[in-house]
Amino acid sequence: MLQWHFEPVFIGCLSVATSFGATAELGRVVIPVKSATQNASSGLQKLSGRNGVLYIPTGHAEPLPLLILLHKAGGSASEWFAGGGSYAAYADKGRFIILASESPSQSWGTGPKNWGYDYVAINGALEEAFARCAIDRNRLAIGGFSDGASYALSLGLANGDVFGYVIAFSPGFIVRLTRVEDLATTTKSKFRGCIAHGTADNVLPIASTSRVFVSSLRKNGYDVEYREFSGGHHVSRQVAEQAMTWLAAAFHQRG
Repeated sequence: MLQWHFEPVFIGCLSVATSFGATAELGRVVIPVKSATQNASSGLQKLSGRNGVLYIPTGHAEPLPLLILLHKAGGSASEWFAGGGSYAAYADKGRFIILASESPSQSWGTGPKNWGYDYVAINGALEEAFARCAIDRNRLAIGGFSDGASYALSLGLANGDVFGYVIAFSPGFIVRLTRVEDLATTTKSKFRGCIAHGTADNVLPIASTSRVFVSSLRKNGYDVEYREFSGGHHVSRQVAEQAMTWLAAAFHQRG
């Protein structure tokens, strides 16, 4: 039996109050019951407080798939839309909405042993996004870079009935799991994954992170697209393009 190198957690008992009045199980992503019947105006929008930013592609009024993106440690939600590598172009081309959530602190969670309360902040951002957009709740994905990738991968495992797809650029940990099998009774389905990691990464070395994660996921029945690239701890435009093309195809095959 293949083991993760993290402490065990029992998911499903502990509940915490969310900022919008509901409760959520530890590490549980809550999809709002109601959604807007049409999309707000297209383009990049700042959400309230620290909920992050929302990008709605141009020219589409029907319910669209949603990708949640989580930034690196010390980063910000706006980084996904900065400069020539803006993810807005991927959303326009692939016809999906992007919610770039903002971590309440410097990073996501508090490391491999704790969820922290950042998933509660993500739930709050989702509540606002669903109030503004017509979102297809059957086509949801989550992704991120570095610590954001670690948290996205962790949430994907803990919420397999919510997220059909997970993208992880250079992840470094999975929150408090010992085995993928431990989640068999907590989720109704398994996500499809796309993981990419640089072979020269000296921040989160590939040999002790993505190679271990991918091997374990595949042995436990997860469909994972895995790419190793020559480079360090970053996401190149080529790597991003490949992942977003994969996601757009997966979204619309399911749709």
